[in-house]
Amino acid sequence: MRPWIVGPDRHTRAVDHFPGTVTRRLRPLLIAVHEALSAGVAVSAAIHARHGWNPTADRHLDHQLVRREAMERLRPWGAGPDELSDPLQARLLDLDTGTDNLGLPMSGLILRTPTDVVRVWRSDDGELPAAATDGLRAFYRQDPSRQLRLPLDPEGPRAAAGHLALLWADSGGVLTRFDLVRPCGHVGRRVQVDWHVDLRERLGPPAA
Repeated sequence: MRPWIVGPDRHTRAVDHFPGTVTRRLRPLLIAVHEALSAGVAVSAAIHARHGWNPTADRHLDHQLVRREAMERLRPWGAGPDELSDPLQARLLDLDTGTDNLGLPMSGLILRTPTDVVRVWRSDDGELPAAATDGLRAFYRQDPSRQLRLPLDPEGPRAAAGHLALLWADSGGVLTRFDLVRPCGHVGRRVQVDWHVDLRERLGPPAA
């Protein structure tokens, strides 16, 4: 019997979305993403050093190199480019939204598990992109975790997957931010955050 199956009659499983539970549930994936992004940061730094380029002169290229390497390493997890980070769309957003933090184009990845959808975005300030598009608003629209304890019946409709964002940043060739964030709606363009945790310590070696 799988650990999430409880009760002999209904075969019901309960999924919660509290940060500790989510981190434990996704731990192997989160570690793989951290390792993949770290490798991507190293690849980008090496390419820029080889050509004598300054990464700050073209941040889009820097972030695309990181994403390209990370996506290759995460193929076993089904990683793909995030359509919400499409460069053409991002350029349009830049024209419409001024200086709001919307994330940079070509830095996003998306991964799906049976219980969660995880979008990986670069964020220097640790903030989620503003709720400026229908796609972002739909992604942010979910109930707070304290209101959820979802019974999943294999014979009934599947519950909606939880929506999570992994926010990363780097400096000097190393990751300086690796945060897991659960949004829970928006007020206008301002994102409501259910919880926000720094994963760098949480993903240390598990206790013996």
